[in-house]
Amino acid sequence: MGLTNRNNRFNLLRLVAALAVFVAHGDFLYRLHLPVPFPGHSLGSLAVYVFFFISGYLVCQSWSREPDWIAFWIKRMMRIFPGLIVAVAFSVCILGWSVTTLSSRDYWQSSATWLNLVNNAVGVATVQTLPGVFESNPFARAVNGSLWTIRYELTMYFLLATIAWGARGRRWVYPVGAIVLALLWELARIGHWDAAIEGVGGALADVFRWRDFCGFGVPFFMGSTMAAYGIRPRRWMGVIAVLAGVCALYETNALLLQGLVWGGIVFGTFYVAHVGRSEPLGVARVQADLSYGVYIYAFPVQQAATALCLREGWSLMACMLLSLVPVVLLALLSWYGVEKPGIRAGSRWLAAVRTGRAMPVANS
Repeated sequence: MGLTNRNNRFNLLRLVAALAVFVAHGDFLYRLHLPVPFPGHSLGSLAVYVFFFISGYLVCQSWSREPDWIAFWIKRMMRIFPGLIVAVAFSVCILGWSVTTLSSRDYWQSSATWLNLVNNAVGVATVQTLPGVFESNPFARAVNGSLWTIRYELTMYFLLATIAWGARGRRWVYPVGAIVLALLWELARIGHWDAAIEGVGGALADVFRWRDFCGFGVPFFMGSTMAAYGIRPRRWMGVIAVLAGVCALYETNALLLQGLVWGGIVFGTFYVAHVGRSEPLGVARVQADLSYGVYIYAFPVQQAATALCLREGWSLMACMLLSLVPVVLLALLSWYGVEKPGIRAGSRWLAAVRTGRAMPVANS
């Protein structure tokens, strides 16, 4: 396998990516403007590509260390859902209730309130409104517009585990997965597959877009490829990332542009994560991972701050600063009070599962 999880800057880069989403959403929620570094690619979408690349790299390592379905899903679920459930409860039961224009009785009796809670807590995130909440904001009614990517994250976990289990250690399946997804992205683009899904409507149109599934899947499986083949950081990766970024500024062909963005994100993230690290493997300490907390709390806090700042006539910068402090505090509380204990609970659960499996062997 590749470098140990501890000998890198992945936690830092995920935090930077989460803050990039924070900045992009702050601008959009305040004045409906998205920062777009490359044609068709907002700052937020680039940051999400970073998340998926790092996730693919680390999750592939996790599967390789313990290629077991139960163990794999215990780790994944206990990392995702404790923080998610608490964040959704915060949005619905505290923030939404405190800012709704409805009476408390009407708010709690509305089926829409409970539908939002359940829909987002299970990771589907297709219901983004709460009754009477943020109805006068520029981006009206959306409560937590960041959570929709989690369903794609869970889908990638399932794909990786299925492919890895079926491949029985054959590493070539990971680059093949990335290539197939890239081809599907182009076929979907030229064939207007997403438009066809939207035209039919229904549940599928709410939960699935080819451009998102393939767009996130390519960096995810490129990360898995790097982990599976034990790729080491090299200086040429940084050079490729810079060249890809420069070329992407001027590229007009959609497929070439997308390839440049994928390549720049993958090689740039991997290189920056490892360049200059001098600690022996396993020595570098794992710092608090605040990225997930920032990601799942930022949007509703920013919507509340936007409503206040626009009402008071405060600037975008004031709105950003007013949002940042509670978001960081909530991320700290989420990590130390929910996510980290959840990971430890998952470890205890997994240990119990392993012990239960070992018992018949020990008694035989």
